[in-house]
Amino acid sequence: MLMLLWTVVVSLVLSLWPQTQPAWAEDRIIDVHGHIGSFRGYDLSTATLLSNVERYGIRLVLVSNIDGAELPGTTLNLDEVKANLATIETVRLHPDRLRGLAWTRPEDGSPAKIEPFLREKIGPKRNQPLFVGVKIHPEMNNFAADDARVDGYLQLCEKFGIPAVFHSGKRGSTSAPERIYAVARRHPKVPIILYHMGFGHDHANAVEVAKEALSKNDAQLYLETAQAEPDAVIGAIKQLGSERVLFGTDATYYGRDHYAHYETLITRLKSELSAGDYENVVRRNAERLFKLKN
Repeated sequence: MLMLLWTVVVSLVLSLWPQTQPAWAEDRIIDVHGHIGSFRGYDLSTATLLSNVERYGIRLVLVSNIDGAELPGTTLNLDEVKANLATIETVRLHPDRLRGLAWTRPEDGSPAKIEPFLREKIGPKRNQPLFVGVKIHPEMNNFAADDARVDGYLQLCEKFGIPAVFHSGKRGSTSAPERIYAVARRHPKVPIILYHMGFGHDHANAVEVAKEALSKNDAQLYLETAQAEPDAVIGAIKQLGSERVLFGTDATYYGRDHYAHYETLITRLKSELSAGDYENVVRRNAERLFKLKN
């Protein structure tokens, strides 16, 4: 009798105890830039990623396997097949939190190797694509963004109705926004997202390139927010409109407290944008471009 009474009391106390709500859960945020795999000096473990996701209430993270980067001694330097098989395994273990971006290696791979991955589904009970886009990293895979070898991968994107995400860097680099724009003009039906909106603070250049594409309507260029300063992100939204900027973080570049580094950005987006513009950046644009279901 005493044990039953104690159980009832404990249950009552727990029901009245304030529940901790993950920081951003109500916003249903989609992070369009995450990783699995290994990179020497960084904690990109799936456990660390999922811990961050749970703590902040991230709805979904789009992940690519950085072990597909051709950096022997820093990554595992996996070929296209092995890299993306690992992504399948990870996403299927966590289908409520992750979707895949197929890592491409134009220097030694081929669109023919990537196409079967784009047909993969989450599982027998969920008839949804496991891979929702392709990842192209000119600098880590040693080719120029506008190299002819990239075209076949973008043709696949058009065939499957999915975007391509590019690492974008500074002027004059192999991943310069101008080079990405050049290849994007050859495939105007494919949405192309510039990760980092110009890595290393060269954001103004990425914004200008995206503005030119928008004004000429000759390519679909979008910007993403990983490692970009809040001022630069707000400025890009003002110049391009909220429909052209997507929230992404390069998870888990900052390790165990990764999303803490984006608290200022999220706070400013909420306070300085209309509700509709905020939702575009953190969720709706991703849903639309990557065809993600609510």
